[in-house]
Amino acid sequence: MTLIEVMISILILTVAVYLLSSTVTAAIGHSEVKRERGIAVEAAANLIEQLHAQEFEDLWALYNEDPSDDPQGSGTAPGRHFAVPGLDAMEADVDGLVGEVVMPVKKSEPGFALREDEIAAELGLPRDLNGDLLIDDQDHSGDYIVLPVIVRVSWTGKAGNRQFEIATMLAKLKKAPE
Repeated sequence: MTLIEVMISILILTVAVYLLSSTVTAAIGHSEVKRERGIAVEAAANLIEQLHAQEFEDLWALYNEDPSDDPQGSGTAPGRHFAVPGLDAMEADVDGLVGEVVMPVKKSEPGFALREDEIAAELGLPRDLNGDLLIDDQDHSGDYIVLPVIVRVSWTGKAGNRQFEIATMLAKLKKAPE
């Protein structure tokens, strides 16, 4: 073998090792991104299950922003935000909690109102929430029969700022008379 052949062989081997190490590094990074997303998906699905396990009439009070209407007394409900172990909050997130329950809410006096006339396409609003076939500007936090909800997880991870959300419509189902 000549010196030129040896140098070309070393160059080809170097490029091959570089490509192999790049592929392995990318696979490890992608695995971390998938792990983070898996944590977010599981946390959102678990919160949806928690919503289903609660008394339907209490959902609004348990997961809105207003601590004064909590069913067991002020400040006792889980509230709108929740922690997700294993995920880091975005830099702009002031409370440090990556999970959020989004419901149709409007700031009113003395607290917050559940309104049918709220414009929120992601929640399917405006929508009749109390079954009276009208969409009005009243507070329906005491008489809703459907409740649109988004469970959102926003975090900073290996791939930068990420977000996962599940939208659902919770409903008060009554057993048919026998």
